[in-house]
Amino acid sequence: MNIHILHTNDVHSQLENYMRLGTRLRQLRMSVQQRGEPVLTFDLGDVLDRVRPETEATQGRMNAALMAALEYDGWVFGNNEGLTIPPVHWQGLIERSRTLAFGTNLRAAGGWRLPGFVDWHVYDAGGVRVGVFGLTADYRLPYNRLGIQVDPPLTSARQAVDALRQQGAEVVVLLSHLGLAADRQLARQVAGIDIILGGHSHQFMPCEEWVGQTAIFQPGKHAQVFGYTVLSFDTQTRRLTDVHSQPVVVHPYDPLDPAMLSAYRGYLPDIEERLQQPVVQLNAPLPVRFDGESPFANLLADALLQAFPCDAALVMSGALTASLLAGTVRMQHVHGACTTPTRPLRMTLRGAELLSLLEKAVRPEYHGRAGYGYGFRGSVVGFLALANACVSLSWDRQGERVQVHRVLVGGQPLQRDRMYRVVTCEYLWLAPVFPEFQRGVDVQMEVPLVREVLLAALADPHLLAKAQQPRYCWLQGGTGG
Repeated sequence: MNIHILHTNDVHSQLENYMRLGTRLRQLRMSVQQRGEPVLTFDLGDVLDRVRPETEATQGRMNAALMAALEYDGWVFGNNEGLTIPPVHWQGLIERSRTLAFGTNLRAAGGWRLPGFVDWHVYDAGGVRVGVFGLTADYRLPYNRLGIQVDPPLTSARQAVDALRQQGAEVVVLLSHLGLAADRQLARQVAGIDIILGGHSHQFMPCEEWVGQTAIFQPGKHAQVFGYTVLSFDTQTRRLTDVHSQPVVVHPYDPLDPAMLSAYRGYLPDIEERLQQPVVQLNAPLPVRFDGESPFANLLADALLQAFPCDAALVMSGALTASLLAGTVRMQHVHGACTTPTRPLRMTLRGAELLSLLEKAVRPEYHGRAGYGYGFRGSVVGFLALANACVSLSWDRQGERVQVHRVLVGGQPLQRDRMYRVVTCEYLWLAPVFPEFQRGVDVQMEVPLVREVLLAALADPHLLAKAQQPRYCWLQGGTGG
């Protein structure tokens, strides 16, 4: 007999694509059911993303309602659910999704199971006992800051496989939000997993890949496709005989799923009310630049330093995706101008490292570099905005390259051997743009998103005025852009 599994992953609040996907997935599922064959439907994480205003305004409740409309059998949290939605909302999201949420390696502080989650479950698929568990990426530091314990995936996987086999599971499926490299490692090191359906690393795989006795598959991202995996099971020998996976392409002209669209429309009045809330009345525009210093980016740096006192603040202007115009600034404008779900982060850097990254940051090949991953939601990395620090610039002797002539921190010359406590954001720590940030020590993740810190700062007239003060200056005879 055949057991059919339909699986989505890394939708990232691409809502129109998701509702089109819903139409195709529902059609395929109905055709399988009409043949009398069992089918299960799962999501493998990052179904939501706070880059989308509807998700921001509802803290993901709208996304969970779309899941309920599409009728899933199970869901594993991705890092966007786990790290950008406050844990106090998790149980409500799960209840609204009307499906099982697997948190096999997620625990409350102290190791207790989190409310609303299950570690594993055995499904009856046409008389075959299919055991399922789900693992999320091991972002230990930020999870700990949120009061959540994330256990090593390898250990959790072994425990889950043993438990499911003891409960009579004839097939074991892992729903993974770990990424393809980690999926391959698990397949090599954990015996007894038959299929790993994955996400997180956004690979577009044309078919299943075998690592030992384990089939691995992930179909892509952003609801451009979904996965269709068929398990061939011999009912005489009670053994899995084959696995075949393929991506199902979602076309841009496919109709929106009516049930999902109805659920979406039901949230629109509340979303509109939330996004229209006024934040501040600006007397002048607050512009952002990516190739040089700008007041809006300065305000973000000043806001971080005020919220989390340190020796200095550094943040990329690429965290901002638009300028703010004069007049009434509303929640929707702030969200549109700062879409990233990145969090503030404090670390200690040696003065030599601080100088090195500033010398790179003023060069076009760094501030003009495309940003990608780790919560980045803009275009280019952008210029580094500073707070409580000033940089003097000049041209090299050939007049071809900008160079850092002097750096002041707190009004004092930067000392190469001194340790400086700086506040930045997790993107700059995680991304490979500036390796100096990755060499920081005593790293402390903060709870609010950078955008939430910015919201408070916009209502502070003192910070708005201070943002106009330059932090980069050219030595006499130099020219700036």
